[in-house]
Amino acid sequence: MGMQDVWVRAQSIVSGSRTVRADTIVQVKWERQSSQYLTLVVKGGDEVHHQVRPYRSSAEPLTEKDGTALADGLLSAMAKTAAVPGSHLLVLDGTGLQWCRAAMDSTGEESAP
Repeated sequence: MGMQDVWVRAQSIVSGSRTVRADTIVQVKWERQSSQYLTLVVKGGDEVHHQVRPYRSSAEPLTEKDGTALADGLLSAMAKTAAVPGSHLLVLDGTGLQWCRAAMDSTGEESAP
């Protein structure tokens, strides 16, 4: 059986893009007071923020239902992807509300389709 390797790409206008191994994430949370961000807490207590809505977006802030669903969706996508052989990257789709899996190349970037 091949190696399973799952990564999550977090992007923020403030902190840029960061790719985090899914097995280092100990908590995923969305909070109403910072509804623009999903927070990934990694081993050691470091927090990585993923900007859910684009900076200065005219889109409405996430509702509590959507924010919670986004956090739960990431946990579900991580579990499902861990069962698939190979290296995979989880990214948000264009709507910003669903996690999608992409194969990764040896440099840690998305493979060409």
